[in-house]
Amino acid sequence: MINYDGSNNDILKGYCMLLYFSGSFVLNQPQESCIHDLASSNIFKKMPLASSNHNFIMASAYLNKIDDRALIDYEEILNDHLRLFGGLGTPKAPPYESVYLSEEHLMFQKPMLEVKRTYETYGWRSSLNGKVPEDHLGIELQFLNLLLEKYHEIEDGICHNELATDIKKFIDQHLSKWVHLWNRDLQENAASDFYKGIGYLIVASVEDIKSII
Repeated sequence: MINYDGSNNDILKGYCMLLYFSGSFVLNQPQESCIHDLASSNIFKKMPLASSNHNFIMASAYLNKIDDRALIDYEEILNDHLRLFGGLGTPKAPPYESVYLSEEHLMFQKPMLEVKRTYETYGWRSSLNGKVPEDHLGIELQFLNLLLEKYHEIEDGICHNELATDIKKFIDQHLSKWVHLWNRDLQENAASDFYKGIGYLIVASVEDIKSII
């Protein structure tokens, strides 16, 4: 599925970069200068790895359309963020696990408490604790990145295997249960190639990480 000339650890480092990149644009409003800087450096055309995963191919196709030599519609990108994730009416693709998995389909439900307990087992708190719900997609991706970084660092074989189990468990019990539903809503409602690409990139990264751990 993944095409990369390197070790699994190198591949996972590449996915850490992609999760940090994509998750930050779900968690935070994109800044115009940042979008133009990324486009001018051709970052959207320079993925750190390649994958035959259909969702990865879709992500690359959308992000490759973003070119600093062409007019970038920043207002379209910003409006997508506000309409999709909150800030401009009812969110079209709310980035909260509770909204998709709770019976009430509301924020601050049981799934948020469950993912919070998972964070606590690692003694981890988001820097946005108290400001952003723990089951926000951007926060869940931060935690997944934390686990991946620990996975890189640990040399003991038993601990390494236990952490691999924890990573798969976190993906299975949380991200895999709802990220496809979230991306479906995003694809149906996004206007910009930028956010369509981000949605597919997050899904592909989660899928590929699980397949190689």
